[in-house]
Amino acid sequence: MQQTLVWKPWTNPGIENLRLHVDSAGIHASSHLMLSAGGQSFAATYVLDYDPCWRFRSLWIKVDNHGQASLRLQRDIRGQWRLDGQPRGDLDACQQVMLSASPFTHTPILQRSALECGQSEEMQIVFIDLPSLAVQARSQRYQCLRRQAEQTLYRCEPQGRRSTELALDPNGLVLKASDQFLRISARTLSLDELPISTLV
Repeated sequence: MQQTLVWKPWTNPGIENLRLHVDSAGIHASSHLMLSAGGQSFAATYVLDYDPCWRFRSLWIKVDNHGQASLRLQRDIRGQWRLDGQPRGDLDACQQVMLSASPFTHTPILQRSALECGQSEEMQIVFIDLPSLAVQARSQRYQCLRRQAEQTLYRCEPQGRRSTELALDPNGLVLKASDQFLRISARTLSLDELPISTLV
């Protein structure tokens, strides 16, 4: 399955265009985003890879903000993290990655936790700030508030920040994040719409 998803910030100028590919080998997301906030504008490109059960494998991200910067983050099957090839033992309690400017990165966290209505879970995640690319371990709590036919509502409480309410579609992809992001497009690509390079 391939999908294209587009989000925009709730108030600030910007857009994220993400392509999601899911098959028996795993989950692959590639995205381009632009955002203007806090008096600065930046663009970013990232590639995320997960195993078929949404376990994080790797992230590559490049940010253009008065010059380019990039990083590569990996987690092996033993749960050990490497940032640009160097061990980061301070991240070993974490299982997932959160990008400050992308609503998509809520999806793998919630897919792995599989919360039922009323349940909550606090977890350690690797938080990556954009555009600075600062990397740190952070505590984040999710609570499943309500399940409906067309969407499921969650509350996200990040350490040191105000909470956010999330609405996810039946595939677990973010529809909106209160006063932060709104999804404006989602399309599943059929086989005859895929680029030739993906079929060979």
